[in-house]
Amino acid sequence: MKIRPYLTFDGQCNEAIELYKRAFNTDTLECMLFGQMPPIPGFEVPEEYKVRVLQATMKFGDDFIRLSDCGYAPGFKLNEQESERISLAVETGVDEIKHAFNILSEEGHVGIPLEETFYSPCAGVVFDKFGVMWNLVANK
Repeated sequence: MKIRPYLTFDGQCNEAIELYKRAFNTDTLECMLFGQMPPIPGFEVPEEYKVRVLQATMKFGDDFIRLSDCGYAPGFKLNEQESERISLAVETGVDEIKHAFNILSEEGHVGIPLEETFYSPCAGVVFDKFGVMWNLVANK
């Protein structure tokens, strides 16, 4: 069994992908738009949704995360109040942690500034501009 983080956005997934590419020096392994879906009888994707991300996969070291824009379904809405219940923890070197922290905090906000702790030479928490909480910890 594997558990994979799956981040959901409401039309900003492409923008999030670009932010995470810069912050973590990574790239997408795949990215499919709603407009690239095969036709489904009785289901028509509205024109404005065709450029939204159906599913993307980004590599993070030996792991990966999946990302998507809010699926098109009448009445479906993201509950933004839920976003702080889960954080993504990234463990890597000090330089990579500082780089990611600086990029993610550009239009986001700092929860805990980067600092040396009893468990890490450099750790902190940042919320990116989409409300995703990143718990960044440098390896000892």
